[in-house]
Amino acid sequence: MRRLKPQTRREIAKLEDQLVEKAQKIAQNLWDELDTGQRRDGKVRQLRNILEVAESTDSWKALELFIRYQAARKEIPGVWAESAIQELSALQTYAREIARTTGDSEKTIHLELITRVLGHAVRWHLWDVKKGEG
Repeated sequence: MRRLKPQTRREIAKLEDQLVEKAQKIAQNLWDELDTGQRRDGKVRQLRNILEVAESTDSWKALELFIRYQAARKEIPGVWAESAIQELSALQTYAREIARTTGDSEKTIHLELITRVLGHAVRWHLWDVKKGEG
């Protein structure tokens, strides 16, 4: 778990609904990019792998590279990888604003937001897989 001030955690909590909505968009984009065979498999494991890297790294660039690496290995669709990277990168705007008011590291806040969004995306995606539609 990342070390963040209680004030920072409260500010992040205020964004939770927006983070869940971003996660739903990321999950829906993944579902839309999967073919029928991949939809049966779901690629949930790959999304969890990305989440695990997000939880364990202190570098957005390393996570971004890992997502591209998974796409290059054909574990996830390349189009989805690029759209997910854009969505996750955009969280930096929230991180910058929170850092300005709390004094915590923008980089740490950004990674915390990414981790939360990816966690929600895993749950949304599993929902899509289990219900069998996007």
